[in-house]
Amino acid sequence: MIRLSHLALLCVVAGTANAHTLISSHSQMQPAKVLKEAGVPSQWVTESDLVFQPRHTPFDIDAFIQREMPHWAPVSEAIMHWSGASGIDPRIIITTLITNDPSLITPTHSLDRISEVKLLQNIEQVASSLSAWLYQPHADTQSSSDHATQTLISAFNAPTDWSRWMAHYTRWFAQQKPLNQPAPTQAFEQLAPPSDFMQWPWRQGYAWVPNGPHAHSGSGFPLSSIDVSYDWPRWGGATYSVTAAHDGYVTVMSRCQVRVTNDNGWATNYYHMDGIQVSNNQWVDKNTKLGNYASQRSVALCQGGSSTGPHLHFSLLKNGRFTSLQGTNLGSYRVQTGRYSYDDDCRYTWLTNTQTSSKICLWRRITNP
Repeated sequence: MIRLSHLALLCVVAGTANAHTLISSHSQMQPAKVLKEAGVPSQWVTESDLVFQPRHTPFDIDAFIQREMPHWAPVSEAIMHWSGASGIDPRIIITTLITNDPSLITPTHSLDRISEVKLLQNIEQVASSLSAWLYQPHADTQSSSDHATQTLISAFNAPTDWSRWMAHYTRWFAQQKPLNQPAPTQAFEQLAPPSDFMQWPWRQGYAWVPNGPHAHSGSGFPLSSIDVSYDWPRWGGATYSVTAAHDGYVTVMSRCQVRVTNDNGWATNYYHMDGIQVSNNQWVDKNTKLGNYASQRSVALCQGGSSTGPHLHFSLLKNGRFTSLQGTNLGSYRVQTGRYSYDDDCRYTWLTNTQTSSKICLWRRITNP
């Protein structure tokens, strides 16, 4: 049992220590006028083109690499991992990497250790930059397709590279995921999952400690993610079972990351994992064990990144897009997200026990009913 004094200390630390961040250094987004000057078609790509929906548009990276670029085998896990962490489709990441460095496609080009390390860094950089730009606020007068196009162009060495990017994408991926397809019409857009759809991502009957809602990258918006741990130990401490928050199909992104997607479009991401015991395309029921959250830093960050200690980084997505936890019910608790990432002021962010109508501050023990 965690001591109350330790919990009080955690509350103090909460405001100053982010438990999860993607790589943060990326250049500025290209101004919209540059796209017109480079001849980029208006609304060239959509947000749906950029985000990864493994259930709707699955991707077999091992088959692709074996067929097209076998020398990339050492980095296949990294591509899928950063696709999961950033939310960017792996096909977009691969095509952008090749467009920026055409030598990487050459079959005779082997990856020595220096080349592999550089490519691993570029994978993370491209994925995190695209994600940062995609989730930037944009003017109400700008369509989501214009914003998506501006996002993708900003990842190129030069805006005029768009036609070369398109040639690569068309050759490899146009049949399995055509660009700029019309989105399915919906009677209404759900702002939160159905109230009885989700539980907390640990075993029912146990009590863990959640911190403040935050962006999937650790800063910015939407506040789609929350970190949970049994007692927030130091590295090397005991860790416990992570379970599916809802029914759905599994996608194993890497040794330390899993996604569960329901056919209703809602999905959850589980990061900093260890001992993953589910497999791709496996159906899991709510409360099924997925693995444990990792005790060792090197395991929790199996493809790099940063973290302050053992915990689960848990995120909500809708149709592949990270989505705010605002109003989401996790078991009997409804989330009020707050003003910004890791806000720990109970005047602005809290949980509401829907059974008792009581207000509970973050960094308190919460029982998964």
